[in-house]
Amino acid sequence: MYYMKDKEMSKSHRLAWAAGFIDGDGFITIQNRKSIVNGKTYSGTYLRVGACQAKQDVLLELQSLFGGSIRPKNSGPNREGYNRKPQWIWSLSTQEAAGALKQLLPFIIHKKDVAVLALEFQETMSTNKQQLSQDTVEKRLSIQAEIVRINSLS
Repeated sequence: MYYMKDKEMSKSHRLAWAAGFIDGDGFITIQNRKSIVNGKTYSGTYLRVGACQAKQDVLLELQSLFGGSIRPKNSGPNREGYNRKPQWIWSLSTQEAAGALKQLLPFIIHKKDVAVLALEFQETMSTNKQQLSQDTVEKRLSIQAEIVRINSLS
């Protein structure tokens, strides 16, 4: 197993590598969230960035750069005659994801439009718990729909 060491590569080289990895094998998306607290249902959306791999090495490197979590991915049952390797998923959400995208943006090529939209989406997030304006809700839904459209073209 090979891990990049800070003294072997500059931070900008590590970011360029990470951007290429996210461009090719990663995802940038807006996910729906639904939770029930004290019998009341809350729903919303949030920014998520991540990647899935059969080997953890690469994901550990992404985690060392940006944080986030690595967990086993539920790949579903193996079909007869198909030996599927266990998969791992690294992901970041909300502000942590936006921070990573800001660092990666100069190096992202293929998913640049999605990254810019994702950062625009995250800017609509507020720390106060006030009711969202209809304009903000519509803007979030519009950005989410555009990201889904762009991602479906890949």
